[in-house]
Amino acid sequence: MAKSETPTYILELELDVNPSQKAWLARRLKNAKAIYNACLGKALKGLKAVLADKNYRIAVKEISRLNKIAEAKRNRFEKASLKELKAYTKWLEKFYDYSEYSLHDFVKSVYKHYHFTSAEAQKLATRAFQAVERVHYRKANKVMFKGREVTISIEGKSDTSALKRVGDSVQFGKEHVFPMIVKKKDTYAEEALLDRTKYVRLLAREIRGKTRYFIQLVQDGYPPVKLERKVSYDKKKRVGLDKGVSTFAIVSEDKVQLRELAPECQFDYRKLRIIQRAMDRSKRATNPDNFQSNGTVKKGNIDKNGKREPLKWHFSKRYGKLKNKWKELHRSVAMKRKQSHEKLANEILALGSDIRVEDMQIQGLTKRAKKTKRNQKNGKIIRKKRYGKTVANHAPAMLVDIIDRKLGYQRCRIKKVNTQKVKASQYNHVTDRYTKKALSARWNEDINGERIQRDLYSAFLIMNTTENMEKVDQALCEKHWEQFVKLHHVAIEEIKMSNNLLLRWYIG
Repeated sequence: MAKSETPTYILELELDVNPSQKAWLARRLKNAKAIYNACLGKALKGLKAVLADKNYRIAVKEISRLNKIAEAKRNRFEKASLKELKAYTKWLEKFYDYSEYSLHDFVKSVYKHYHFTSAEAQKLATRAFQAVERVHYRKANKVMFKGREVTISIEGKSDTSALKRVGDSVQFGKEHVFPMIVKKKDTYAEEALLDRTKYVRLLAREIRGKTRYFIQLVQDGYPPVKLERKVSYDKKKRVGLDKGVSTFAIVSEDKVQLRELAPECQFDYRKLRIIQRAMDRSKRATNPDNFQSNGTVKKGNIDKNGKREPLKWHFSKRYGKLKNKWKELHRSVAMKRKQSHEKLANEILALGSDIRVEDMQIQGLTKRAKKTKRNQKNGKIIRKKRYGKTVANHAPAMLVDIIDRKLGYQRCRIKKVNTQKVKASQYNHVTDRYTKKALSARWNEDINGERIQRDLYSAFLIMNTTENMEKVDQALCEKHWEQFVKLHHVAIEEIKMSNNLLLRWYIG
């Protein structure tokens, strides 16, 4: 295995710092933000020049056309032309100083003014370039400069740079040493500290209105396994997952469950609304000239050059305190949600290492519906809102990412089933037919004489897919059917006896 491909995990510890050290770290992070913003502006300027070049746009269109032709069907002239066009676009990008290494050259004239070393400054330049590249390849609409309240992290390239670990402390430069807080009887941290540190990352977090500083040690190797955690290393044991916007159906040979995602992480929306209304009142009181008579925000004046000037906002101390409460509310829920997902991921990994899930983009369910529809009974327009708030609260995609990361420590990956070809929610393995169902229909009424919950049955089919992930294996379904039905009925009875209203709706 190459050096760049060695396994990596992160150990995060808090720093034990006094007020003067906190002030020094705050200045350091502020300077890092200035370097990042300078690199971001330089990269955006280069990208603008590249995209303005007509020859570059023509070359990109031709590359796109040739890429659509299958590699086997391309003739030798097209292959040579594609190679030359790619080289030409790279040359044009370098000509307009739009490349990662041109940013590294640019940052040389910047970082010395902020007393940074080249390794940390080049890392910031690389991150700025990667952010602009997302816009270049249309993976993002725009990039944001780091404002006053936005946090940033600093990291080195190796453990020999200015920011490095020295025993149980972190050293920044030659003079500044910050001890790490390792709790008593924390065997996980003690064992993780025995591994080699690749590089160190410094970051700040605002917790309950106070700024605290943390260090992330990027360690070489696999993370220690906690004593109380059960892990299945059997790659032959299959687990099927059917992900919804708020639930996960889990089916294995030994267990069948329908679980709500992060049930303890529900927002207190009443408290959130009170804070937001108070913030709005404060904002309007301190900025009366920025609002029109009907209460909407003004657009701003147009200057001599025809550009619209941004409005100037002033905020009171009370507004700042309310905003801190608002941020703390979101932070605490996000932290609890991640912890809940980590625990559920460990439970799933204890069932087997061959984990299969549908390759479905949950983000698409958060977008508003495009078509305007009316209710056939009363003629009212059906609202276009979909599952944005539900997905934000339960974060199903995060759970899939956590499972995939944890499987990576076993040198495995989560297997994604082709949603369009398998159609688990429509398939019947007994009749080998597909039947479309309404979203409100939560049961399959007659599967081999059994009444089966829709999500659990989908997870069962996903578990029994073929190795190419494009078809359900009927022989495997028949093999595991009897055991699945027994466990299914037990799971349904457990949900009926529980107080979870959401899960009871799914079996209603």
